[in-house]
Amino acid sequence: MGSFMCITLATLLLGAHSVLGVPTPETISACAEIENALPGKVLTRGLLAVKYAYETQQYWSTTLRYVDPACIVQPVDAVDVSVVIKTLNKYPTVNFATRSGGHDPNVGHATIQDGVLITMTDLTGATYDAKENVAYVKPGGEWNDVIGDLEKSGVAISGGRLGEDTLALLSYIILTNSSAGLVGVGGLLLGGGISFLSAQEGLAADNIIGWETVMANGSIINVDAAARPDLAQAMRGSGGQFGVVTQFKVKVHPIGDVWGGFCIYDQSQEKKLYAALHNFVGHGAEDPKAAIIFSDLVFAAGIKAKLIFYFYDGPERPASGPFADFFNGINLTCLPQKQKYSSLLRANGEPVRLLNARAFFRTYTVPYIASRPQMYAEIRDKLANITTYFLNSPGFVRATQFSVDFQPLPSVIGKISQSKGGNAMGLTASDPDRIILMFQGAWNFAEDDALAYGLARQLTDWLDVVVPQWISEAGLPQDLYLPFFMNDGMGDQAITQSYRDYEKFKALQESVDPNGLFSTRAGGFKY
Repeated sequence: MGSFMCITLATLLLGAHSVLGVPTPETISACAEIENALPGKVLTRGLLAVKYAYETQQYWSTTLRYVDPACIVQPVDAVDVSVVIKTLNKYPTVNFATRSGGHDPNVGHATIQDGVLITMTDLTGATYDAKENVAYVKPGGEWNDVIGDLEKSGVAISGGRLGEDTLALLSYIILTNSSAGLVGVGGLLLGGGISFLSAQEGLAADNIIGWETVMANGSIINVDAAARPDLAQAMRGSGGQFGVVTQFKVKVHPIGDVWGGFCIYDQSQEKKLYAALHNFVGHGAEDPKAAIIFSDLVFAAGIKAKLIFYFYDGPERPASGPFADFFNGINLTCLPQKQKYSSLLRANGEPVRLLNARAFFRTYTVPYIASRPQMYAEIRDKLANITTYFLNSPGFVRATQFSVDFQPLPSVIGKISQSKGGNAMGLTASDPDRIILMFQGAWNFAEDDALAYGLARQLTDWLDVVVPQWISEAGLPQDLYLPFFMNDGMGDQAITQSYRDYEKFKALQESVDPNGLFSTRAGGFKY
Protein backbone atom coordinates (compact mmCIF):
# COMPACT_ATOMS: atom_id res chain seq x y z
CA MET A 1 0.00 0.00 0.00
CA GLY A 2 2.80 2.39 0.89
CA SER A 3 4.54 1.66 -2.39
CA PHE A 4 1.29 2.24 -4.29
CA MET A 5 0.80 5.61 -2.56
CA CYS A 6 4.35 6.66 -3.46
CA ILE A 7 3.80 5.80 -7.09
CA THR A 8 0.48 7.65 -7.11
CA LEU A 9 2.05 10.75 -5.58
CA ALA A 10 4.90 10.54 -8.05
CA THR A 11 2.39 10.46 -10.91
CA LEU A 12 0.69 13.57 -9.59
CA LEU A 13 3.99 15.39 -9.27
CA LEU A 14 4.96 14.39 -12.78
CA GLY A 15 1.86 16.14 -14.05
CA ALA A 16 0.71 15.13 -17.50
CA HIS A 17 3.45 12.64 -18.31
CA SER A 18 2.25 10.32 -21.00
CA VAL A 19 3.56 6.91 -22.04
CA LEU A 20 6.76 6.05 -20.21
CA GLY A 21 9.82 5.35 -22.31
CA VAL A 22 11.66 2.06 -22.28
CA PRO A 23 15.36 2.30 -21.38
CA THR A 24 17.69 -0.14 -23.11
CA PRO A 25 19.02 -3.14 -21.17
CA GLU A 26 22.46 -1.47 -21.18
CA THR A 27 20.99 1.67 -19.60
CA ILE A 28 19.15 -0.37 -16.97
CA SER A 29 22.39 -2.17 -16.16
CA ALA A 30 24.32 1.10 -15.93
CA CYS A 31 21.75 2.58 -13.55
CA ALA A 32 21.82 -0.55 -11.40
CA GLU A 33 25.62 -0.48 -11.21
CA ILE A 34 25.63 3.21 -10.26
CA GLU A 35 22.97 2.57 -7.60
CA ASN A 36 25.01 -0.27 -6.12
CA ALA A 37 28.05 2.00 -5.91
CA LEU A 38 26.09 5.04 -4.65
CA PRO A 39 23.20 3.71 -2.55
CA GLY A 40 20.51 6.26 -1.78
CA LYS A 41 21.79 8.66 -4.44
CA VAL A 42 20.07 7.15 -7.48
CA LEU A 43 16.40 7.79 -8.28
CA THR A 44 14.17 5.92 -10.69
CA ARG A 45 10.47 5.74 -11.49
CA GLY A 46 10.22 2.88 -9.02
CA LEU A 47 13.09 3.57 -6.60
CA LEU A 48 12.60 6.76 -4.56
CA ALA A 49 9.86 7.66 -7.03
CA VAL A 50 8.68 10.81 -5.24
CA LYS A 51 12.17 12.32 -5.32
CA TYR A 52 12.49 11.22 -8.94
CA ALA A 53 9.24 12.98 -9.79
CA TYR A 54 10.36 16.15 -8.03
CA GLU A 55 13.66 16.22 -9.92
CA THR A 56 11.96 15.87 -13.30
CA GLN A 57 9.98 19.05 -12.60
CA GLN A 58 12.99 21.28 -11.87
CA TYR A 59 13.07 22.91 -15.29
CA TRP A 60 12.07 26.40 -16.33
CA SER A 61 10.47 25.30 -19.61
CA THR A 62 7.61 22.88 -19.11
CA THR A 63 8.71 21.14 -22.31
CA LEU A 64 11.45 19.46 -20.33
CA ARG A 65 9.23 18.35 -17.48
CA TYR A 66 7.88 15.54 -19.65
CA VAL A 67 11.29 13.95 -20.21
CA ASP A 68 11.89 10.80 -18.17
CA PRO A 69 15.47 9.66 -17.51
CA ALA A 70 16.08 5.98 -16.83
CA CYS A 71 17.68 7.11 -13.57
CA ILE A 72 18.69 10.32 -11.85
CA VAL A 73 21.93 10.51 -9.88
CA GLN A 74 22.37 13.06 -7.07
CA PRO A 75 26.13 13.19 -6.35
CA VAL A 76 27.45 15.00 -3.29
CA ASP A 77 31.05 15.43 -4.45
CA ALA A 78 33.51 14.87 -7.27
CA VAL A 79 34.13 11.28 -6.14
CA ASP A 80 30.47 10.43 -6.72
CA VAL A 81 30.56 12.00 -10.17
CA SER A 82 33.72 10.04 -10.94
CA VAL A 83 31.89 6.81 -10.12
CA VAL A 84 29.14 7.75 -12.57
CA ILE A 85 31.53 8.67 -15.38
CA LYS A 86 33.62 5.52 -14.93
CA THR A 87 30.47 3.43 -15.02
CA LEU A 88 29.21 5.17 -18.15
CA ASN A 89 32.51 4.33 -19.84
CA LYS A 90 31.63 0.66 -19.41
CA TYR A 91 28.37 1.15 -21.32
CA PRO A 92 29.23 3.00 -24.56
CA THR A 93 25.63 3.05 -25.84
CA VAL A 94 24.22 4.85 -22.79
CA ASN A 95 23.62 8.58 -23.15
CA PHE A 96 23.55 11.04 -20.27
CA ALA A 97 23.08 14.68 -19.32
CA THR A 98 24.14 16.97 -16.49
CA ARG A 99 21.81 19.54 -14.93
CA SER A 100 22.70 22.51 -12.78
CA GLY A 101 19.67 24.81 -12.45
CA GLY A 102 17.46 23.58 -15.29
CA HIS A 103 17.04 26.97 -16.97
CA ASP A 104 18.30 25.88 -20.41
CA PRO A 105 15.09 25.17 -22.38
CA ASN A 106 16.80 23.12 -25.11
CA VAL A 107 15.62 19.52 -25.26
CA GLY A 108 18.57 17.18 -24.72
CA HIS A 109 20.90 19.69 -23.07
CA ALA A 110 20.11 19.22 -19.39
CA THR A 111 17.60 16.43 -19.91
CA ILE A 112 17.83 12.89 -21.26
CA GLN A 113 15.00 10.57 -22.19
CA ASP A 114 15.68 7.03 -20.93
CA GLY A 115 19.31 7.86 -20.14
CA VAL A 116 21.30 8.83 -17.05
CA LEU A 117 20.74 12.31 -15.61
CA ILE A 118 23.33 13.75 -13.22
CA THR A 119 21.86 16.57 -11.15
CA MET A 120 23.75 19.05 -9.00
CA THR A 121 20.96 19.25 -6.40
CA ASP A 122 23.33 18.49 -3.50
CA LEU A 123 26.37 20.40 -4.80
CA THR A 124 25.45 23.93 -3.77
CA GLY A 125 26.75 27.04 -2.03
CA ALA A 126 29.87 29.19 -1.95
CA THR A 127 32.65 29.93 0.52
CA TYR A 128 35.10 32.82 0.68
CA ASP A 129 38.81 32.27 1.19
CA ALA A 130 40.10 35.52 2.64
CA LYS A 131 43.74 34.47 2.42
CA GLU A 132 43.58 33.95 -1.35
CA ASN A 133 40.74 36.43 -1.85
CA VAL A 134 38.79 33.92 -3.93
CA ALA A 135 35.46 32.13 -3.74
CA TYR A 136 34.90 28.41 -4.03
CA VAL A 137 31.58 27.91 -5.77
CA LYS A 138 29.57 24.73 -6.27
CA PRO A 139 27.72 24.29 -9.59
CA GLY A 140 24.22 23.60 -8.21
CA GLY A 141 21.64 25.79 -6.49
CA GLU A 142 20.66 29.35 -7.28
CA TRP A 143 22.61 32.55 -7.75
CA ASN A 144 20.75 33.98 -4.78
CA ASP A 145 22.47 31.31 -2.66
CA VAL A 146 25.94 32.07 -4.02
CA ILE A 147 25.64 35.84 -3.60
CA GLY A 148 24.06 35.44 -0.17
CA ASP A 149 26.84 33.13 1.03
CA LEU A 150 29.55 35.57 -0.07
CA GLU A 151 27.87 38.83 0.87
CA LYS A 152 28.59 38.48 4.58
CA SER A 153 32.29 38.71 3.65
CA GLY A 154 31.71 41.88 1.61
CA VAL A 155 32.38 40.22 -1.74
CA ALA A 156 30.53 38.89 -4.77
CA ILE A 157 31.43 37.17 -8.00
CA SER A 158 30.37 37.99 -11.52
CA GLY A 159 27.39 35.78 -12.13
CA GLY A 160 23.64 35.63 -12.60
CA ARG A 161 22.06 39.04 -12.93
CA LEU A 162 18.62 37.93 -11.85
CA GLY A 163 18.96 34.26 -11.25
CA GLU A 164 16.10 33.92 -13.69
CA ASP A 165 14.43 35.22 -16.80
CA THR A 166 12.84 38.56 -17.64
CA LEU A 167 10.16 37.04 -19.83
CA ALA A 168 8.83 34.89 -17.05
CA LEU A 169 8.79 37.77 -14.60
CA LEU A 170 6.63 40.01 -16.73
CA SER A 171 4.30 37.12 -17.46
CA TYR A 172 3.66 36.79 -13.76
CA ILE A 173 3.18 40.49 -13.17
CA ILE A 174 0.91 41.17 -16.12
CA LEU A 175 -0.77 37.85 -16.81
CA THR A 176 -0.49 36.12 -13.41
CA ASN A 177 0.57 32.89 -15.03
CA SER A 178 1.69 30.21 -12.82
CA SER A 179 6.59 27.69 -11.55
CA ALA A 180 9.82 28.26 -13.24
CA GLY A 181 13.34 27.10 -12.74
CA LEU A 182 16.20 29.41 -11.95
CA VAL A 183 19.41 30.08 -13.86
CA GLY A 184 21.91 27.42 -12.83
CA VAL A 185 25.26 28.40 -11.40
CA GLY A 186 27.26 25.83 -13.35
CA GLY A 187 25.49 26.40 -16.65
CA LEU A 188 26.01 30.13 -16.59
CA LEU A 189 29.68 29.94 -15.59
CA LEU A 190 30.53 27.33 -18.22
CA GLY A 191 28.60 29.14 -20.96
CA GLY A 192 30.27 32.52 -20.47
CA GLY A 193 27.87 34.52 -18.37
CA ILE A 194 26.97 38.19 -18.72
CA SER A 195 26.88 39.84 -15.30
CA PHE A 196 25.84 43.14 -13.82
CA LEU A 197 29.56 43.42 -13.01
CA SER A 198 30.82 42.62 -16.52
CA ALA A 199 31.92 46.15 -17.42
CA GLN A 200 34.17 46.00 -14.37
CA GLU A 201 35.19 42.32 -14.31
CA GLY A 202 34.50 40.82 -17.75
CA LEU A 203 32.27 37.84 -18.34
CA ALA A 204 31.50 35.62 -15.38
CA ALA A 205 33.67 32.88 -16.88
CA ASP A 206 36.66 35.23 -17.19
CA ASN A 207 36.98 35.28 -13.42
CA ILE A 208 37.26 31.53 -12.97
CA ILE A 209 40.82 30.51 -12.20
CA GLY A 210 40.26 26.89 -11.13
CA TRP A 211 37.90 24.05 -12.05
CA GLU A 212 37.58 20.86 -10.00
CA THR A 213 36.65 18.60 -12.89
CA VAL A 214 35.77 15.00 -13.54
CA MET A 215 37.32 14.22 -16.91
CA ALA A 216 36.08 11.82 -19.58
CA ASN A 217 38.05 8.91 -18.13
CA GLY A 218 36.61 9.52 -14.66
CA SER A 219 39.77 11.03 -13.20
CA ILE A 220 39.40 14.07 -10.94
CA ILE A 221 41.73 16.95 -11.74
CA ASN A 222 42.01 20.56 -10.68
CA VAL A 223 42.40 22.67 -13.79
CA ASP A 224 44.56 25.65 -12.82
CA ALA A 225 44.36 28.65 -15.13
CA ALA A 226 48.03 29.54 -14.60
CA ALA A 227 49.25 26.00 -15.28
CA ARG A 228 46.85 25.19 -18.15
CA PRO A 229 45.97 28.51 -19.84
CA ASP A 230 44.83 26.72 -23.00
CA LEU A 231 42.33 24.52 -21.18
CA ALA A 232 41.26 27.41 -18.95
CA GLN A 233 40.45 29.58 -21.96
CA ALA A 234 38.49 26.76 -23.56
CA MET A 235 36.46 26.08 -20.43
CA ARG A 236 35.40 29.73 -20.24
CA GLY A 237 32.48 29.52 -22.62
CA SER A 238 32.47 26.00 -24.09
CA GLY A 239 29.77 24.55 -21.87
CA GLY A 240 30.36 21.10 -20.41
CA GLN A 241 32.45 19.64 -23.24
CA PHE A 242 35.66 19.23 -21.23
CA GLY A 243 34.30 17.49 -18.14
CA VAL A 244 31.83 17.69 -15.28
CA VAL A 245 32.84 20.60 -13.05
CA THR A 246 32.09 20.02 -9.38
CA GLN A 247 33.63 23.24 -8.00
CA PHE A 248 34.84 26.58 -9.36
CA LYS A 249 37.59 28.76 -7.93
CA VAL A 250 36.61 32.34 -8.77
CA LYS A 251 38.07 35.81 -8.35
CA VAL A 252 35.85 38.02 -6.19
CA HIS A 253 34.61 41.58 -6.45
CA PRO A 254 34.19 43.76 -3.35
CA ILE A 255 30.59 44.83 -2.91
CA GLY A 256 28.44 46.79 -0.50
CA ASP A 257 24.99 48.27 -0.94
CA VAL A 258 23.84 48.52 -4.54
CA TRP A 259 21.10 50.51 -6.25
CA GLY A 260 18.58 48.96 -8.58
CA GLY A 261 15.35 47.19 -9.35
CA PHE A 262 13.06 46.67 -12.31
CA CYS A 263 10.59 48.96 -14.05
CA ILE A 264 7.70 48.24 -16.41
CA TYR A 265 6.73 50.75 -19.09
CA ASP A 266 3.89 51.02 -21.57
CA GLN A 267 4.24 52.26 -25.16
CA SER A 268 3.85 55.91 -24.21
CA GLN A 269 7.45 55.89 -22.92
CA GLU A 270 8.89 54.09 -25.93
CA LYS A 271 10.63 56.92 -27.80
CA LYS A 272 12.53 58.17 -24.75
CA LEU A 273 13.48 54.67 -23.65
CA TYR A 274 14.88 53.69 -27.03
CA ALA A 275 16.92 56.88 -27.09
CA ALA A 276 18.28 56.12 -23.64
CA LEU A 277 19.08 52.54 -24.67
CA HIS A 278 20.95 53.63 -27.78
CA ASN A 279 23.04 56.08 -25.78
CA PHE A 280 23.73 53.50 -23.08
CA VAL A 281 24.88 50.84 -25.55
CA GLY A 282 27.41 53.25 -27.01
CA HIS A 283 28.49 55.09 -23.86
CA GLY A 284 27.21 53.28 -20.78
CA ALA A 285 30.56 51.63 -20.05
CA GLU A 286 32.03 55.07 -19.40
CA ASP A 287 30.59 54.37 -15.96
CA PRO A 288 31.32 50.63 -15.61
CA LYS A 289 29.34 50.39 -12.38
CA ALA A 290 26.08 50.78 -14.34
CA ALA A 291 24.26 47.90 -16.04
CA ILE A 292 20.85 47.20 -17.56
CA ILE A 293 18.79 44.50 -19.21
CA PHE A 294 16.30 46.01 -21.65
CA SER A 295 13.46 43.65 -22.56
CA ASP A 296 10.87 44.37 -25.26
CA LEU A 297 7.73 42.24 -24.94
CA VAL A 298 4.79 41.65 -27.26
CA PHE A 299 1.44 40.17 -26.29
CA ALA A 300 -1.92 39.44 -27.89
CA ALA A 301 -4.10 42.26 -29.20
CA GLY A 302 -1.04 44.29 -30.16
CA ILE A 303 -0.09 45.01 -26.56
CA LYS A 304 3.58 45.90 -26.13
CA ALA A 305 5.55 46.65 -22.99
CA LYS A 306 9.09 47.17 -21.79
CA LEU A 307 10.75 45.70 -18.75
CA ILE A 308 14.09 47.14 -17.71
CA PHE A 309 16.31 45.82 -14.94
CA TYR A 310 18.61 48.46 -13.49
CA PHE A 311 21.79 47.92 -11.53
CA TYR A 312 24.35 50.32 -10.11
CA ASP A 313 27.33 49.14 -8.07
CA GLY A 314 26.92 51.72 -5.34
CA PRO A 315 24.26 52.97 -2.93
CA GLU A 316 23.09 55.82 -5.18
CA ARG A 317 22.68 56.13 -8.92
CA PRO A 318 24.48 58.93 -10.77
CA ALA A 319 22.51 62.10 -11.42
CA SER A 320 23.84 62.51 -14.96
CA GLY A 321 25.21 60.39 -17.77
CA PRO A 322 23.85 57.51 -19.90
CA PHE A 323 22.47 55.57 -16.93
CA ALA A 324 20.65 58.60 -15.56
CA ASP A 325 18.99 59.17 -18.95
CA PHE A 326 16.61 56.33 -18.18
CA PHE A 327 15.15 58.35 -15.32
CA ASN A 328 15.30 61.92 -16.57
CA GLY A 329 11.99 63.00 -18.03
CA ILE A 330 10.52 59.50 -18.00
CA ASN A 331 7.46 58.68 -15.94
CA LEU A 332 8.43 55.88 -13.56
CA THR A 333 5.95 53.32 -12.29
CA CYS A 334 8.58 51.64 -10.16
CA LEU A 335 11.01 52.48 -7.42
CA PRO A 336 14.58 51.19 -7.77
CA GLN A 337 16.35 51.64 -4.47
CA LYS A 338 19.44 51.09 -2.36
CA GLN A 339 19.64 47.51 -1.09
CA LYS A 340 21.88 44.53 -0.59
CA TYR A 341 22.96 42.79 -3.78
CA SER A 342 21.37 39.55 -2.58
CA SER A 343 18.12 41.39 -1.87
CA LEU A 344 18.11 42.82 -5.38
CA LEU A 345 18.49 39.39 -6.95
CA ARG A 346 15.88 37.86 -4.68
CA ALA A 347 13.33 40.61 -5.27
CA ASN A 348 13.83 40.36 -9.03
CA GLY A 349 13.67 36.62 -9.04
CA GLU A 350 10.98 35.27 -6.79
CA PRO A 351 8.00 35.85 -9.14
CA VAL A 352 9.76 33.86 -11.88
CA ARG A 353 9.01 30.63 -10.07
CA LEU A 354 5.37 31.08 -11.01
CA LEU A 355 5.62 30.68 -14.79
CA ASN A 356 4.22 27.55 -16.41
CA ALA A 357 4.85 27.43 -20.16
CA ARG A 358 6.88 25.86 -22.94
CA ALA A 359 9.73 28.15 -23.93
CA PHE A 360 12.69 28.80 -26.21
CA PHE A 361 15.82 30.93 -26.26
CA ARG A 362 17.53 32.04 -29.47
CA THR A 363 20.52 34.34 -29.64
CA TYR A 364 22.04 36.79 -32.10
CA THR A 365 24.86 39.33 -31.89
CA VAL A 366 24.68 42.74 -33.55
CA PRO A 367 27.13 45.64 -33.49
CA TYR A 368 26.37 49.01 -31.99
CA ILE A 369 25.55 51.21 -34.99
CA ALA A 370 25.69 54.84 -33.91
CA SER A 371 23.82 56.03 -37.00
CA ARG A 372 20.93 53.60 -36.51
CA PRO A 373 19.06 54.44 -33.29
CA GLN A 374 15.91 52.98 -34.88
CA MET A 375 17.43 49.47 -34.91
CA TYR A 376 15.84 48.42 -31.61
CA ALA A 377 12.35 49.35 -32.73
CA GLU A 378 12.91 47.61 -36.06
CA ILE A 379 13.84 44.37 -34.32
CA ARG A 380 10.93 44.60 -31.90
CA ASP A 381 8.51 45.37 -34.73
CA LYS A 382 9.70 42.37 -36.74
CA LEU A 383 9.18 40.20 -33.68
CA ALA A 384 5.66 41.59 -33.25
CA ASN A 385 4.78 41.14 -36.92
CA ILE A 386 5.79 37.52 -37.29
CA THR A 387 4.21 36.42 -33.99
CA THR A 388 0.88 38.24 -34.42
CA TYR A 389 -1.08 35.26 -35.74
CA PHE A 390 0.25 32.88 -33.07
CA LEU A 391 -0.52 35.33 -30.27
CA ASN A 392 -4.00 36.11 -31.56
CA SER A 393 -5.19 32.68 -32.68
CA PRO A 394 -8.89 32.13 -31.93
CA GLY A 395 -9.99 29.65 -29.33
CA PHE A 396 -7.60 28.44 -26.65
CA VAL A 397 -4.69 30.70 -25.69
CA ARG A 398 -1.87 29.10 -27.67
CA ALA A 399 0.94 31.60 -27.05
CA THR A 400 1.53 33.80 -24.01
CA GLN A 401 4.14 36.27 -25.23
CA PHE A 402 7.39 36.79 -27.12
CA SER A 403 10.27 39.08 -26.27
CA VAL A 404 13.70 40.29 -27.23
CA ASP A 405 16.28 41.27 -24.63
CA PHE A 406 18.86 43.88 -25.63
CA GLN A 407 21.98 43.14 -23.61
CA PRO A 408 24.84 45.63 -24.03
CA LEU A 409 28.25 44.05 -24.56
CA PRO A 410 30.65 47.03 -24.48
CA SER A 411 34.11 46.76 -25.95
CA VAL A 412 35.70 47.13 -22.50
CA ILE A 413 34.51 43.61 -21.65
CA GLY A 414 36.78 42.21 -24.34
CA LYS A 415 39.72 44.16 -22.98
CA ILE A 416 39.11 42.79 -19.49
CA SER A 417 38.59 39.26 -20.80
CA GLN A 418 41.86 39.30 -22.70
CA SER A 419 43.74 40.64 -19.67
CA LYS A 420 42.47 37.69 -17.62
CA GLY A 421 43.62 35.04 -20.08
CA GLY A 422 40.80 35.08 -22.60
CA ASN A 423 37.70 32.98 -23.10
CA ALA A 424 36.32 30.60 -25.70
CA MET A 425 34.06 33.28 -27.14
CA GLY A 426 37.19 35.09 -28.25
CA LEU A 427 36.56 38.54 -26.83
CA THR A 428 39.59 40.83 -27.13
CA ALA A 429 40.75 44.39 -26.53
CA SER A 430 40.03 45.29 -30.17
CA ASP A 431 36.32 44.46 -29.89
CA PRO A 432 33.61 46.88 -31.02
CA ASP A 433 30.63 47.69 -28.84
CA ARG A 434 28.05 44.98 -29.42
CA ILE A 435 24.58 43.90 -28.31
CA ILE A 436 23.64 40.36 -27.40
CA LEU A 437 20.07 39.71 -28.48
CA MET A 438 18.05 37.07 -26.71
CA PHE A 439 14.76 36.10 -28.30
CA GLN A 440 12.31 34.25 -26.08
CA GLY A 441 8.86 32.80 -26.47
CA ALA A 442 6.25 31.12 -24.27
CA TRP A 443 3.40 28.92 -25.46
CA ASN A 444 1.11 26.25 -24.07
CA PHE A 445 0.82 23.18 -26.32
CA ALA A 446 3.33 20.64 -27.60
CA GLU A 447 1.69 20.63 -31.01
CA ASP A 448 2.83 24.24 -31.43
CA ASP A 449 6.51 23.52 -30.75
CA ALA A 450 7.50 23.46 -34.42
CA LEU A 451 5.66 26.71 -35.08
CA ALA A 452 7.29 28.49 -32.12
CA TYR A 453 10.79 27.31 -33.01
CA GLY A 454 10.16 28.26 -36.62
CA LEU A 455 9.24 31.81 -35.67
CA ALA A 456 12.51 32.10 -33.74
CA ARG A 457 14.47 30.94 -36.78
CA GLN A 458 12.54 33.34 -38.98
CA LEU A 459 13.75 36.21 -36.81
CA THR A 460 17.42 35.30 -37.05
CA ASP A 461 17.09 34.51 -40.78
CA TRP A 462 15.82 38.07 -41.21
CA LEU A 463 18.73 39.42 -39.18
CA ASP A 464 21.14 37.48 -41.37
CA VAL A 465 19.88 39.59 -44.26
CA VAL A 466 19.42 43.04 -42.73
CA VAL A 467 22.38 43.30 -40.35
CA PRO A 468 24.99 43.23 -43.16
CA GLN A 469 22.91 45.92 -44.89
CA TRP A 470 22.87 48.04 -41.75
CA ILE A 471 26.62 47.57 -41.34
CA SER A 472 27.25 48.57 -44.97
CA GLU A 473 25.00 51.63 -44.76
CA ALA A 474 26.90 52.75 -41.64
CA GLY A 475 30.27 52.32 -43.33
CA LEU A 476 31.43 49.76 -40.79
CA PRO A 477 33.77 46.87 -41.66
CA GLN A 478 31.95 43.85 -43.08
CA ASP A 479 34.20 41.46 -41.15
CA LEU A 480 33.12 42.58 -37.67
CA TYR A 481 33.52 39.69 -35.23
CA LEU A 482 30.05 38.87 -33.95
CA PRO A 483 30.17 35.52 -32.11
CA PHE A 484 27.05 33.96 -30.65
CA PHE A 485 26.50 33.85 -26.89
CA MET A 486 26.12 30.28 -25.65
CA ASN A 487 23.94 30.93 -22.59
CA ASP A 488 21.15 32.29 -24.80
CA GLY A 489 21.46 29.87 -27.71
CA MET A 490 18.91 27.54 -29.30
CA GLY A 491 19.99 23.93 -29.75
CA ASP A 492 20.23 24.11 -33.56
CA GLN A 493 22.45 27.21 -33.57
CA ALA A 494 26.15 26.84 -34.45
CA ILE A 495 27.36 28.53 -31.28
CA THR A 496 30.91 27.20 -30.98
CA GLN A 497 31.34 27.32 -34.76
CA SER A 498 30.97 31.10 -34.47
CA TYR A 499 34.07 31.30 -32.24
CA ARG A 500 37.22 32.53 -33.98
CA ASP A 501 39.32 29.75 -32.37
CA TYR A 502 36.82 26.98 -33.04
CA GLU A 503 39.36 24.62 -34.65
CA LYS A 504 41.83 25.02 -31.78
CA PHE A 505 39.21 24.28 -29.13
CA LYS A 506 37.80 21.39 -31.14
CA ALA A 507 41.22 19.76 -31.26
CA LEU A 508 41.73 20.36 -27.55
CA GLN A 509 38.36 18.83 -26.72
CA GLU A 510 39.19 15.74 -28.76
CA SER A 511 42.52 15.41 -26.96
CA VAL A 512 40.92 15.25 -23.49
CA ASP A 513 37.90 13.24 -24.63
CA PRO A 514 39.33 10.84 -27.24
CA ASN A 515 36.42 8.39 -27.06
CA GLY A 516 33.77 11.10 -27.42
CA LEU A 517 32.06 10.66 -24.06
CA PHE A 518 31.06 14.33 -23.86
CA SER A 519 31.07 15.10 -27.58
CA THR A 520 28.73 12.28 -28.65
CA ARG A 521 26.87 11.00 -25.59
CA ALA A 522 26.09 14.10 -23.50
CA GLY A 523 23.82 17.06 -24.16
CA GLY A 524 24.79 20.64 -24.98
CA PHE A 525 26.52 22.58 -27.74
CA LYS A 526 29.44 20.82 -29.40
CA TYR A 527 32.73 21.52 -31.15
